[in-house]
Amino acid sequence: MEQYDQRKDLNAWFGLSYAAFLVMPRVAMVQMPEEWQEKMAELLNQYDETVNTSAFGVKGCRVNATDANGKLMKMPDELLNYRHPSPETKAALLRQKEQPQ
Repeated sequence: MEQYDQRKDLNAWFGLSYAAFLVMPRVAMVQMPEEWQEKMAELLNQYDETVNTSAFGVKGCRVNATDANGKLMKMPDELLNYRHPSPETKAALLRQKEQPQ
C-alpha cells in the first residue's frame, strides 16, 4: 500500500475550509525558478485544454483581499505590481529556508 503524501493531495490545499477557489498572486509566482514556472505553465495549459470554465456562463472572476480578521481591505500595491516588484517585495514573498547546523 502506497503511503499518503500530502504534497500530492490537491484537496489538502483547501484544508477543511469551504473554499471553492485557489488564488496565487502573479508577482509571487514569477519569483519562482524558471523550471517551476515552465511546469506551472504546462499544467495551466493542460487545465485550460481540459476544463470548460465558461460552462456556466462565467466570463471571469474577481479577487478581494481580506485582512487577518476576514474584513475586506484594499489589495496591497506590492501584490498588484507584478511587472516591477521592488527588491523588498521579492524578499518578503520568498520564505528563507533554514540552513542546517
